[in-house]
Amino acid sequence: MKRWIPAILLLLAACAAPTSRPVLVCNGTIYLGAVGSAQHWPKVEALLLRDGRVSAAGSRAELEALAPEHEVLNLRGKTAIPGLQDAHGHFEALGAALESVDLRGCASFAELVERVRVRASQTAPGTWIEGRGWDQNLWNPAAFPHHATLSAATPSHPVVLQRVDGHALLANESAMRAAGVAGVRSDESVGEGGRILLDAQGFPTGVFIDAACELVQRAVPPPTRAQRRERFLRAQSELLSLGLTAIHDMGIDREGFEILRDLAARGELRIRAVEYLSGDAALSSERLAGLPTARDPDDLLSLVGVKLYADGALGSRGAALLEPYHDDPTHRGLTLLSEEELARAIAVCADHRLQPAVHAIGDRANRAVLDAYASRMRSDAGFRELRPRIEHAQVVAPEDWPRFEELGVIASMQPTHATSDMPWAPARLGEQRIAGAYAWRRLCPDPTRLAFGSDFPVESPDPRAGIYSAVTCADPDGRPSEGFRPDQRLTLPEALSTFTAGAAYAARQDDCRGRLLPGFAADITVLRRDPFEVPVALWRTEPVLATLVNGEVVYDSDGLVLERYAPRPSN
Repeated sequence: MKRWIPAILLLLAACAAPTSRPVLVCNGTIYLGAVGSAQHWPKVEALLLRDGRVSAAGSRAELEALAPEHEVLNLRGKTAIPGLQDAHGHFEALGAALESVDLRGCASFAELVERVRVRASQTAPGTWIEGRGWDQNLWNPAAFPHHATLSAATPSHPVVLQRVDGHALLANESAMRAAGVAGVRSDESVGEGGRILLDAQGFPTGVFIDAACELVQRAVPPPTRAQRRERFLRAQSELLSLGLTAIHDMGIDREGFEILRDLAARGELRIRAVEYLSGDAALSSERLAGLPTARDPDDLLSLVGVKLYADGALGSRGAALLEPYHDDPTHRGLTLLSEEELARAIAVCADHRLQPAVHAIGDRANRAVLDAYASRMRSDAGFRELRPRIEHAQVVAPEDWPRFEELGVIASMQPTHATSDMPWAPARLGEQRIAGAYAWRRLCPDPTRLAFGSDFPVESPDPRAGIYSAVTCADPDGRPSEGFRPDQRLTLPEALSTFTAGAAYAARQDDCRGRLLPGFAADITVLRRDPFEVPVALWRTEPVLATLVNGEVVYDSDGLVLERYAPRPSN
């Protein structure tokens, strides 16, 4: 295969009509991506780029003969790979998280309170304080907190703190008072889709789960359009610096999409944003009317699908399980859409040729979504072509494992969830059920059809962390040495494929993304060293030196790697 690939690439390149001065990428190691299989990553000596796309790939001499007049993009011994993509993230939420109180890694509730107290001391009384990232599973005891200590430390500020998974929040007394729920005896249940945790006296503890979060969030002043714009830009800078060239943005509203359209029109959108509209039980054709689905001229912004929620999250016991939680036999999680609502929302997506992407964590939720997809396929011959997705697919019953491949359902998963959850997930699920958790190999044998992401800002958006987790199934210190799910570990070529070709396939853009083949977008991530020559233990810290989108350098590490210059005239 290595012998005939360059010939085909050159033949295809010869058919392209030149419209601008081409750019030769050379003087480094260049991988084309997964060609033929996830394990096969062929190398070439050079790439020829034209109009933001790969025009040809092969030896430097061959490409110089194709385009005698060209510029050079000098890799200076570094390595270029197809641009890394994140198949599941939250664009604006990342920007918001970067400006809020960072609660990730808080080892105790006392540490959380202190971080919030410091922020309160720096802001005027009455200012809302928002934070994100707390996880009670890291505390001793690993129990949900009561707001009393937080309220005492922040008496003059309303405080709303999102749990790491975004499916629960902690509010202080000022925030609950503003929302009209402080000091009010309440039922724990908020319909089928939410819970309010209560103390021994029947009052809210400050912890609200899934649908109940809205009771508090409705009191938080919404950001202005200008603030939302800055959040997108702040997040974009972070993502590009990590080598990401494209993201699948899960759950945007109409105004958010309009803001991105404006950024694209102004030339300020530099990352590829593959957008999924936020959907719910009220999704209708009227809500989708007038939304543009055509890509912008630079193909940086596209609206391809709708994000729906079938259940909550495992960490807050909101994931819908077939059997009760192993560590809470009274609870089976929360269903956020009924079977009828789910079927109706999927039908609306199908009618508008938009790809449904349904959040499903628990085995009960995953089965419900698979059943809904199977039902739609029986009545709609073209539905399979939409490549319906399940986001997370975190716990799946063994009898449902083969249904993903049989139905052509995309498993969109996040390997860092496995390594973040491994200290407590076995206790949640029990020894038998954990076999169907974080089981990406069982759900999708072909990694070029498996979409990996991070779920940022739930996890770090750094794709290096995701690749490391996929290969090792271990924490940053390499523990456990055999991996939390050793039978699910991927090889490095396979893991890279899930963040390139697999992500592109999930968005139905595998004809132009995920590989550096002729006609494909010139989206490139530049690394300091050859990833296949670096010990996997170093993957988390291996530097990203540059990021190219449409052949343009959109992130460059202080000019140390890339420089453009015209070649010397030939004699």
